[in-house]
Amino acid sequence: MSAHRLLSNPAVLACSAAAFLFLAAPLADAQTTAHKAEMEDSASSQPTDLTTAKLENSIGTRCALGDGVPQNYTLAAQWFEKSAMHGYGKAEYNLGMQYYFGQGVPKDLIKAAYWWNKAAELGVSAAQYNLGNLYFMGQGVPQDYAKAALWWHKAAEAGNTQATKNLEVLARTVPINKTASAVPVADKKAE
Repeated sequence: MSAHRLLSNPAVLACSAAAFLFLAAPLADAQTTAHKAEMEDSASSQPTDLTTAKLENSIGTRCALGDGVPQNYTLAAQWFEKSAMHGYGKAEYNLGMQYYFGQGVPKDLIKAAYWWNKAAELGVSAAQYNLGNLYFMGQGVPQDYAKAALWWHKAAEAGNTQATKNLEVLARTVPINKTASAVPVADKKAE
């Protein structure tokens, strides 16, 4: 999966900093610790719901990638939504991706933000990172540097190195009163 830049905001400040922002970092860069997997592998309190949600998400992933079946984004989005209805964070993230890129569903940045927010709340670091990008650029949500910093903090704490870099850029490019919370994580991760 290739990285995508957020460059649609015409403001000079945002465009200069946007060069550092990449959406949907490659899966190979994802942290693979047990803690991350535990946080992302949450669905309701019932083990059968988690098993069903994982299966539905897996089918959606295969449809999106064309893995063993013809590639079909519409069908993928349907499976991701079924899984997301169980509260499965990975599916919520995937559904957000579908809406962000308009794959199998109409492109809708508000819905992408909605699903990424749900996944981010469950600890899905890629969703936290992407949600921070949306807040930074004001895409699908009101532009809010403090919320961008908040979500990048969470992603950085989970090991997302690009989120750490974004916090450093944010601290350098945006007035300090809007990003005071961004500076400590950037300094902490640099140690």
